[in-house]
Amino acid sequence: MTKKELREQIKAKVARMRASDKENESLFVCLQIIGTAEWQQAETVLLYEALPDEVDLGLLLQDAQDSGKRVLMPQPSANAPTLETSQLEQVDLAIIPGRAFTQEGARMGRGKGYYDRLIPSLHCPKWGVAFGCQLVKEIPTDEWDQPLDKVFSN
Repeated sequence: MTKKELREQIKAKVARMRASDKENESLFVCLQIIGTAEWQQAETVLLYEALPDEVDLGLLLQDAQDSGKRVLMPQPSANAPTLETSQLEQVDLAIIPGRAFTQEGARMGRGKGYYDRLIPSLHCPKWGVAFGCQLVKEIPTDEWDQPLDKVFSN
Protein backbone atom coordinates (compact mmCIF):
# COMPACT_ATOMS: atom_id res chain seq x y z
CA MET A 1 0.00 0.00 0.00
CA THR A 2 1.30 3.46 -0.86
CA LYS A 3 1.38 6.37 1.58
CA LYS A 4 -1.36 8.09 -0.39
CA GLU A 5 -3.61 5.03 -0.21
CA LEU A 6 -2.97 4.58 3.51
CA ARG A 7 -3.66 8.27 4.18
CA GLU A 8 -7.00 7.99 2.38
CA GLN A 9 -7.90 4.78 4.19
CA ILE A 10 -7.17 6.25 7.64
CA LYS A 11 -8.87 9.54 6.77
CA ALA A 12 -12.04 7.63 5.86
CA LYS A 13 -11.91 5.58 9.09
CA VAL A 14 -11.57 8.70 11.24
CA ALA A 15 -14.36 10.42 9.30
CA ARG A 16 -16.69 7.53 10.20
CA MET A 17 -16.02 7.95 13.93
CA ARG A 18 -18.82 9.45 16.00
CA ALA A 19 -17.98 12.75 17.69
CA SER A 20 -18.54 11.16 21.10
CA ASP A 21 -16.03 8.40 20.31
CA LYS A 22 -13.42 10.98 19.24
CA GLU A 23 -14.03 12.87 22.48
CA ASN A 24 -13.78 9.74 24.64
CA GLU A 25 -10.65 8.47 22.92
CA SER A 26 -9.05 11.93 23.18
CA LEU A 27 -9.75 12.06 26.92
CA PHE A 28 -8.39 8.54 27.40
CA VAL A 29 -5.15 9.39 25.54
CA CYS A 30 -4.71 12.64 27.50
CA LEU A 31 -5.25 10.89 30.83
CA GLN A 32 -2.61 8.30 29.92
CA ILE A 33 -0.10 11.07 29.21
CA ILE A 34 -0.97 13.07 32.34
CA GLY A 35 -0.24 9.96 34.37
CA THR A 36 3.36 9.68 33.17
CA ALA A 37 6.41 10.87 35.07
CA GLU A 38 7.63 12.65 31.92
CA TRP A 39 4.50 14.79 31.77
CA GLN A 40 4.55 15.49 35.49
CA GLN A 41 8.20 16.60 35.37
CA ALA A 42 8.06 18.58 32.12
CA GLU A 43 8.29 22.35 32.47
CA THR A 44 7.87 23.15 28.75
CA VAL A 45 5.65 21.06 26.50
CA LEU A 46 5.00 21.17 22.79
CA LEU A 47 1.34 20.57 21.95
CA TYR A 48 -0.75 21.22 18.85
CA GLU A 49 -4.12 22.72 18.09
CA ALA A 50 -6.16 19.73 16.94
CA LEU A 51 -7.90 19.61 13.61
CA PRO A 52 -11.35 17.96 13.66
CA ASP A 53 -9.81 14.60 12.68
CA GLU A 54 -7.01 14.63 15.29
CA VAL A 55 -6.83 13.69 18.95
CA ASP A 56 -8.02 16.72 20.92
CA LEU A 57 -5.41 17.79 23.47
CA GLY A 58 -7.73 20.12 25.39
CA LEU A 59 -7.29 18.19 28.64
CA LEU A 60 -3.49 18.30 28.29
CA LEU A 61 -3.59 22.02 27.61
CA GLN A 62 -5.78 22.61 30.66
CA ASP A 63 -3.56 20.45 32.86
CA ALA A 64 -0.44 22.22 31.57
CA GLN A 65 -1.92 25.62 32.33
CA ASP A 66 -3.17 24.52 35.76
CA SER A 67 0.25 23.17 36.70
CA GLY A 68 2.23 26.15 35.40
CA LYS A 69 3.86 24.47 32.42
CA ARG A 70 4.98 26.56 29.50
CA VAL A 71 3.10 25.48 26.37
CA LEU A 72 4.42 25.91 22.84
CA MET A 73 2.07 25.34 19.91
CA PRO A 74 3.63 25.54 16.46
CA GLN A 75 1.49 26.57 13.54
CA PRO A 76 2.10 24.51 10.39
CA SER A 77 3.91 26.45 7.71
CA ALA A 78 4.74 25.45 4.16
CA ASN A 79 8.45 26.16 4.55
CA ALA A 80 9.59 25.71 8.14
CA PRO A 81 8.50 25.36 11.73
CA THR A 82 7.12 28.53 13.25
CA LEU A 83 9.14 28.19 16.44
CA GLU A 84 12.66 29.41 16.96
CA THR A 85 15.43 26.88 17.59
CA SER A 86 16.00 28.43 21.03
CA GLN A 87 12.37 27.69 21.91
CA LEU A 88 12.59 24.12 20.65
CA GLU A 89 15.69 23.49 22.76
CA GLN A 90 13.63 24.23 25.90
CA VAL A 91 10.93 21.63 25.17
CA ASP A 92 10.87 18.80 27.73
CA LEU A 93 8.13 16.75 26.04
CA ALA A 94 6.58 16.96 22.56
CA ILE A 95 3.17 15.63 21.56
CA ILE A 96 3.01 15.10 17.79
CA PRO A 97 -0.06 14.53 15.60
CA GLY A 98 -0.16 12.30 12.54
CA ARG A 99 -2.42 10.50 10.11
CA ALA A 100 -1.22 6.97 11.00
CA PHE A 101 1.17 5.34 13.48
CA THR A 102 2.61 1.97 14.40
CA GLN A 103 3.00 0.89 18.04
CA GLU A 104 6.77 0.99 17.44
CA GLY A 105 6.70 4.74 16.73
CA ALA A 106 6.63 4.95 12.94
CA ARG A 107 4.57 7.97 11.94
CA MET A 108 2.93 9.14 8.76
CA GLY A 109 1.72 12.72 8.62
CA ARG A 110 -0.52 14.52 6.17
CA GLY A 111 2.13 14.64 3.46
CA LYS A 112 3.52 18.15 3.84
CA GLY A 113 6.57 17.13 5.94
CA TYR A 114 5.99 19.84 8.55
CA TYR A 115 6.59 17.70 11.61
CA ASP A 116 9.32 15.70 9.86
CA ARG A 117 11.25 18.99 9.64
CA LEU A 118 10.39 19.95 13.23
CA ILE A 119 11.15 16.65 15.02
CA PRO A 120 14.95 16.63 14.45
CA SER A 121 15.16 19.98 16.30
CA LEU A 122 13.58 18.46 19.41
CA HIS A 123 15.89 16.91 22.01
CA CYS A 124 13.22 15.47 24.27
CA PRO A 125 10.75 12.57 24.26
CA LYS A 126 8.53 12.79 21.18
CA TRP A 127 5.17 11.09 21.58
CA GLY A 128 2.46 10.46 19.06
CA VAL A 129 -1.25 10.39 19.86
CA ALA A 130 -3.81 8.46 17.84
CA PHE A 131 -7.35 7.22 17.70
CA GLY A 132 -7.44 3.43 17.71
CA CYS A 133 -8.28 3.31 14.00
CA GLN A 134 -5.07 5.23 13.21
CA LEU A 135 -2.83 2.41 14.43
CA VAL A 136 -1.53 0.14 11.69
CA LYS A 137 0.97 -2.72 11.56
CA GLU A 138 3.21 -1.08 8.97
CA ILE A 139 3.75 2.32 7.38
CA PRO A 140 5.72 2.86 4.18
CA THR A 141 8.59 5.15 5.15
CA ASP A 142 11.10 7.35 3.36
CA GLU A 143 14.49 8.50 4.62
CA TRP A 144 13.05 11.82 5.81
CA ASP A 145 10.29 10.25 7.91
CA GLN A 146 10.96 10.83 11.61
CA PRO A 147 10.06 8.13 14.16
CA LEU A 148 8.61 8.88 17.57
CA ASP A 149 9.61 7.48 20.94
CA LYS A 150 6.13 6.31 21.94
CA VAL A 151 2.55 6.32 20.69
CA PHE A 152 -0.50 6.72 22.93
CA SER A 153 -3.87 5.40 21.80
CA ASN A 154 -6.93 3.77 23.25
